[in-house]
Amino acid sequence: MAVSQYQHAEKYESNEVDLYHKKILKEPQHLAFFSPTMAEYLKKEIPGKKILDIGCGPGHWSYKAAEHGAKSVDGFDIQEEMVELAKKANSKFNMVKIQVGDVMCMPYDDNVFDVAFSFYITCALRPEACIKHFEELYRVLAPGGKALVVAHSRPAFEKLFLRSGADKTAVEEKITDQLMHLKQYPSLSEINYAFQSFNEVLRAIFTLDENGYLQETREVGKLSIGQIVWVKTQITTFPDYFYDDQFIQQQSNAAGLNIDRIENYYTEERRIAYNKTNPEIKLDKDITDTPPILMYHLSKPVNNLLT
Repeated sequence: MAVSQYQHAEKYESNEVDLYHKKILKEPQHLAFFSPTMAEYLKKEIPGKKILDIGCGPGHWSYKAAEHGAKSVDGFDIQEEMVELAKKANSKFNMVKIQVGDVMCMPYDDNVFDVAFSFYITCALRPEACIKHFEELYRVLAPGGKALVVAHSRPAFEKLFLRSGADKTAVEEKITDQLMHLKQYPSLSEINYAFQSFNEVLRAIFTLDENGYLQETREVGKLSIGQIVWVKTQITTFPDYFYDDQFIQQQSNAAGLNIDRIENYYTEERRIAYNKTNPEIKLDKDITDTPPILMYHLSKPVNNLLT
């Protein structure tokens, strides 16, 4: 991957990107699939536990953990604006503490937390930070502690997800036409403006070519670990780093964490319910067969303390 693509991505590491994090909680797919999964987990795993919310953003899941009886909740985010939002959102809970922090050096002692949340964090990290994220996750978890890591799956990078009934050929022609009108190294706002008419697109992946022009990609084999990609969802387009399922599993194991299970929360039952309440943006069965996002249930071994 050309160095210029990494350098140019610096322009996108700003509060502009966090518009995505503010919007995602209202995304229909998020509400229909991820939220029900978390509702079940919160009831079962959170009461009386010490919780860590990594990259807490505006503090939604810190709030939910406190609401469900957590003994304590610590959250951190690298951006001060997010920290202030999270503090305000959780101001009524004395057991919630929010601060500025970095995943490469989490501001906590060893062996502290019973449960840690890492939602859509790995894709926002450079390779060295992503690797360190798992090492730090191991360090701060108490022996037997659990972690939920939510990350993009391989199908997210090799499929064009469309609304049910969409004309794939027509959509692809529209995408090609818009890409031709974008200048070299387009800004995030320019990309979102160009893609705002892609109502049929639920998810698509784009990269910059060697000359700085945006192009659609569905060839995972041509992507390198840590490469910057632009992800088009129902609500917005934003830059991420590419990591596949194998990388996430390798780094979890390398850090000493157990992978207890990998959950596909895009269940058929939820898809059917989603389609009934969202008839204008129905989902085909391929989203349950090849989900774009997976939830990794990790744990720290009881008798394997980090030395």
